[in-house]
Amino acid sequence: MIAISLLVACAPAPEPAEIVIEKAQARWDALVERDFAVAYEYTTPGFRERTQVEDYRLDMMRRPLRWESAQVQQVECEEMRCSVEILVGYRVPVGPTGIRNMQNQRPVRENWIEVDGDWWFVATE
Repeated sequence: MIAISLLVACAPAPEPAEIVIEKAQARWDALVERDFAVAYEYTTPGFRERTQVEDYRLDMMRRPLRWESAQVQQVECEEMRCSVEILVGYRVPVGPTGIRNMQNQRPVRENWIEVDGDWWFVATE
């Protein structure tokens, strides 16, 4: 037990990119599952001070598309900011004939920042 504790204590801290990859993927997994309350928890503390979880959930539900898959492709970090590229698969469930249920994928770029030692998704309003 003591040896395990020592190994954990000596393990190097994860790099910001590793942390952001994990968090960005978890956030997008929540969006794909339509668990908007979980996705909300990854937004910056400032965003959460201004926006209630229910308002965020309603905004996400009103989007004219459904996210079907997401995979973090690339992360670039500088000091306290990371830029993340995610390949997002989506479907348009409603709309005029010809685009209804259209499926596609595209890269999405988003920003993450470090606040008080933790990493947060920068939501735009």
